[in-house]
Amino acid sequence: MISTKIVLYGNIIKKTKQNYVSYRAIDLGNGIIIEFSASKLRNDVQNPKKLKSDHSDDYFLVCQVIKIYHLPKHNSFVENLANQFKEMTVFTARTCTLRMVCRNASGYYTNEITIQKPLITNLMLFTMLNTNDSEGIVLLRGVPGSSRTNYIRYLIHEIQDKTLIYIPPDMAKEISSPEFLPFFMEYENAILISEDAENIIRDRSGTTVSSPQAVANLLNLSDGLLGDAMHQQIIATFNCDLTIVDRALLRKGRLIANYEFNRLDIES
Repeated sequence: MISTKIVLYGNIIKKTKQNYVSYRAIDLGNGIIIEFSASKLRNDVQNPKKLKSDHSDDYFLVCQVIKIYHLPKHNSFVENLANQFKEMTVFTARTCTLRMVCRNASGYYTNEITIQKPLITNLMLFTMLNTNDSEGIVLLRGVPGSSRTNYIRYLIHEIQDKTLIYIPPDMAKEISSPEFLPFFMEYENAILISEDAENIIRDRSGTTVSSPQAVANLLNLSDGLLGDAMHQQIIATFNCDLTIVDRALLRKGRLIANYEFNRLDIES
């Protein structure tokens, strides 16, 4: 028996009701068994041979290792088969980076993190966020596990020619800091992403609001003088009801979109 290590592109995915799954091994029934290892659907690839993708949105089923087990009489056939597999090669290519806000003794700075793109087909906000010289706020709400973060991963890969700046939940309160606006003004036409943003979008008239200045800064960035000058957009995700959000953030002309992610059904 022989084995060969090659990278595979090919239509060997089986569609089920719940998911797309790859075959671990295929017995051709004639003394040849093909084993696939470490296979997954990916779209961050170079495709120099213009091969047809295995799934919509340019997803390829990529295997890191293929082993072909066979009887000696099939040497010639298997060698030819291995050469065909080698022609079906794609290469890891595109990576998407997100700039995460950090802070040290010297002040704010950003650090790059790499984001993988999920498989999502609903564009929803893509056109609005991919437009230059526009400003406003996007509110994404829903229960934990309803795929908001997955959708943001998708947007990060789809949005072109804009700097994406991520504020971790434990740093959201920094938006109210006097030093934050001058720092963020360095990024014209950028998109600010804040997850678990309840404390910075909460109605300022309430008794539990912890950072009224954060709301004021969001208003200025999304539709104030700073927004007009810098053309920045904001994506804020939160788990609570829309009634807790400051009414000014929901004003027409400032609010780009307000979308609720409901609980996923089993198939989703």
